Amino acid sequence: MKILTSSEHAGRKAGLNDEPNISARYLYARFTALGYQPFYQSFEFKTGFFSTAKGHNVIATLPCSATQCDANIVITAHFDHLGGQPSSYYAGANDNASGTSTLLFLAQSLKLINRRHSVTFVATDAEENGLYGAKHFVNELDVNKRTILNINLDMLVPNKRNRLYVLHSKKTKSAVALLKQQPTESLRVKIVNSRYKMQRLMDNPRIDWHKASDHYAFAKENIPYLYFGIGEDKNHHTKRDTLESLDFSRFQLVVKFINNFMVELLDTPLEATN
Repeated sequence: MKILTSSEHAGRKAGLNDEPNISARYLYARFTALGYQPFYQSFEFKTGFFSTAKGHNVIATLPCSATQCDANIVITAHFDHLGGQPSSYYAGANDNASGTSTLLFLAQSLKLINRRHSVTFVATDAEENGLYGAKHFVNELDVNKRTILNINLDMLVPNKRNRLYVLHSKKTKSAVALLKQQPTESLRVKIVNSRYKMQRLMDNPRIDWHKASDHYAFAKENIPYLYFGIGEDKNHHTKRDTLESLDFSRFQLVVKFINNFMVELLDTPLEATN
């Protein structure tokens, strides 16, 4: 998170040039250091009525380790943010260096366990511009490699309310059952089955959480999702979203909770997640 929020990365804005930016290259190097063979998935996205730019997802795959493999699970976290200059930039610590760092942690920890499912780790680009990286990834999915579930990680460091929300779509009954079995310690986990309940819990009808992040690209193609996030953050899309604004003891609880859940989920049979 220190590296992703540093002045060298200057806010991780998507589409500044045609080549993968420093943040994408860093993630590629991190996946490589963890023993993966990552690749860039490049795409064009709109920046205006008559202008486009290039984004670059960073993708790594983890095969199943069982004799009989079940369907694929995709874990996403967008690494892009609002940009700026090295002297003054949007660090995007919670949004979404937190989710991206957790993605890398899972890429490390899930290698060590038994896996009925293969896993695709996708650090998406251009989420802030309109979920373009996730949309492109979904459009390019291999029809012969069934994706059963998207786990989307976006803004994971709780505020003083110490809440983590998990918004889930339909056809996630068994995954949600596993979630409810996980110890939460002092973390207050709210498992939510609709955008309307999310709006009521936050007393804010303006945000459609079903469409608020990369999981929506999967939902449009009828791929079930679990979206992990803290909901609203007073520092969201401001220059106050820095490492200094975050409570890392709460963040560690979130990462531990998600990791424990993923360990069990990957050892759950295909039919149990439908």
